[in-house]
Amino acid sequence: MPVAKTEWKDIEGTVASVDGNGGREGYTVVFTYVVDGHWCGGTFTTFDAYRVGDTLAVRYDAKDPDRNDLSEKDKRTRWLIWIIVPVVFLIFILVRFFT
Repeated sequence: MPVAKTEWKDIEGTVASVDGNGGREGYTVVFTYVVDGHWCGGTFTTFDAYRVGDTLAVRYDAKDPDRNDLSEKDKRTRWLIWIIVPVVFLIFILVRFFT
């Protein structure tokens, strides 16, 4: 059975809240957008400074408007960090142990 290809559509979103101080953790941005009268939104982490009310470009899944590119990228980045950091630490330990 073939997997359906995701059709992404562009829309303008609005920053609803910003948390953090831009330090080592960056900012957590909560944003909203409306698709056919349905309110959608998400969060992402960034080091760019946003203010409440700022607009931003959002791409959403036409079949599932609650799914958007900004939140999806943030999820992938977090998983990547959880994989890379332990691997680098393990390599560091192995190099120190065997040299």
